[in-house]
Amino acid sequence: MGAQIPGGKTGSAPKVRRNVFAYMGEATLFGIGLVFASTTTILPGFVSRLTGSVVFVGLIVSLTEGAWRLPQLFVANWLAAKPRKKPYLTRAGAVARPAYLLVAIALWLGAARNPALGLTLFFLLHTMMYAALSIDSVVWWDVFAKAIAAERRGRILGTSTALRGVISIGAGVLIAHLLSDAGPAFPGNFAVIFALAGACFLLSLVSWTFVVEPEEPVPHRRTPWRAYLPELLTILRESRAFRQLLIVRLLAGFDGLALGFYVLFGIRELGLPTEMIGVFAVVQTVGGILAGMAFGWISERIGNHRVIQIATAASLTAPLVALFFLLAGLGATPIGGALYTYVFLAIGIFLNANFIGFANFAVELAPPGARATYVGLFNTLSGLVVVWPAIGGLLLERTSYFVLFSITAGLLLVAHLASWRLPAIRHLHAHEEAGKPPRL
Repeated sequence: MGAQIPGGKTGSAPKVRRNVFAYMGEATLFGIGLVFASTTTILPGFVSRLTGSVVFVGLIVSLTEGAWRLPQLFVANWLAAKPRKKPYLTRAGAVARPAYLLVAIALWLGAARNPALGLTLFFLLHTMMYAALSIDSVVWWDVFAKAIAAERRGRILGTSTALRGVISIGAGVLIAHLLSDAGPAFPGNFAVIFALAGACFLLSLVSWTFVVEPEEPVPHRRTPWRAYLPELLTILRESRAFRQLLIVRLLAGFDGLALGFYVLFGIRELGLPTEMIGVFAVVQTVGGILAGMAFGWISERIGNHRVIQIATAASLTAPLVALFFLLAGLGATPIGGALYTYVFLAIGIFLNANFIGFANFAVELAPPGARATYVGLFNTLSGLVVVWPAIGGLLLERTSYFVLFSITAGLLLVAHLASWRLPAIRHLHAHEEAGKPPRL
């Protein structure tokens, strides 16, 4: 007998295994690419070195989140009636995933000699990549839910997260070397790092091409745009669980106020050497490994609501630890530097919950045939957090690290408390199967 595919289709065991390995390969390689182009470690270091502006550092996360999240609502409706969605990710990936190779080439050709030109090229290519990834995200989750049974998804997500984390430790060591005095001079060091990022993104696209997309009934035609908004409002009105998930994600998004500035605080205020950026990347990766192994198991055995609760607690500790270093006046001692890396461990844990916890929760809430709409709606509305990193840069420029970290910690405490109102989806599904109407 073939393995059961969500949506009522049955796939052969070889196809299921092929999809498992293809998805794990894609997620692993893409995740390694994100280590070389991390919005919390590498990119703040690059933009700071190029311009010295904290406002531009804050724009990194804002543009990343905005370009990736905000178009997804429109992408979801555009793709809703497409019987095969895989080709759209393939085409978008062919446009987006070489972006960092182009950044590397521009740096090798001397773009950094003109900081305004270098910064403009970087932001254009970076934003273009993440705008194309808005198609990527909707398709990736829709095909994933069709190709992989619900009871196996957490295991696959957790295993790929842990696998890329183990490999990424080596990537972090390499980054530390490239950014040290023994590595190439600026901007050659960042050009090598970005070239490696682009190579990993392209290899992940190759792995994606091996995915076999199962068939699933789709609407005969997409919902007209004038009827689409009322349909979205119906989801928000009738699904209490979806509203609660969205509220928690929006509150948790206040981590963006400080997200791009932990690196700058460590280098500029604590006096840690520049090569510590590579160490931060390694530790953040270790956080991802631990989260991948733990969250995959928790997601399958207990539920995604517990993943989110643990992750929001971890996220809260990052600004608290930074505040401790600020108030204690700890400087660039070996022990101080080692302890400060905990901030990036916490960031790594939380960022993996976006993948295994929040997005997986939204997919689990969606009925078959409506997953693209649910994922697009969730990611677009949660994209409202895009303003916080830029505001964080302005806040830091006008006040201090103490004010920035204190406000961030207070808001993340509210997010963690709100996460305890999330329901257990499996409990709700059990009510459904028993004939009782669950209040979603």
